[in-house]
Amino acid sequence: MSGHWKMIYMKRNQDSPAFDNYHSSNLSDEIGLPFHAPDEWQKIIPPKELERLVKTGDQVGLHVLVGDIRKSTFLMKESISSKRIAQITRDFMKAVKDTASKNEGWFDKFTGDGFIIYWIYGDEDNQQKYISQILSFSDALLSIFPEVMNEYRTNSTNFPADIGLSLGIDSGLCTLVNIEDLNIIGPPVVGASRMVAEAEPFEVLFNVSIGAWLNKDKERLARDYGICIERKNIKTTEYGETGQEAYSVRFQK
Repeated sequence: MSGHWKMIYMKRNQDSPAFDNYHSSNLSDEIGLPFHAPDEWQKIIPPKELERLVKTGDQVGLHVLVGDIRKSTFLMKESISSKRIAQITRDFMKAVKDTASKNEGWFDKFTGDGFIIYWIYGDEDNQQKYISQILSFSDALLSIFPEVMNEYRTNSTNFPADIGLSLGIDSGLCTLVNIEDLNIIGPPVVGASRMVAEAEPFEVLFNVSIGAWLNKDKERLARDYGICIERKNIKTTEYGETGQEAYSVRFQK
């Protein structure tokens, strides 16, 4: 595959003194830290603090992003070659991980038809931290996904019209846990999943936790960066027909 969207997943730097010191605790091996953490993760959170959070279960503020490849089951069902679709998806996940790392995001997991990324902002006072990185990450993925779609298209006997990538984002307190490796648990995971479930292809949906703040700056973001923000109500199981407030973000080129 020759598409420029394929990005090389860079090997984590395990030679730094900070990593060596932390590695001696064996926690790094237990939680698969090189797989999940961005490059230079020690600048984001001190190793001892990360170890404390995992061992104690204390909550910490996270931004959680859930990505979903729309109609992925149809892509698998209609694929000419299952080996080919696996390779396309594997290459895209490498691009997701690399783009997340470059934007200081942590790769939680591949979900089968998408992925979960998170950013550790810590205290409530820092909740606006990493918003620019989240927007940069989202823009980058939505920009390359049409080329990924073309790869899927050439491997399909039939191709649904509404294939696309959707992103949902929520923010709040989570717990970092060791369940075979590093995982996150908390309401923002549910909130981000709810957002992505209602997002249209090539749309980013923010929950109110961050969306309301972005909406206050919508004119500048539209003028300077071509980021269009719209407040909307989405229907959810919990809130029925009246729905809940969300904020749609789209990137104009």
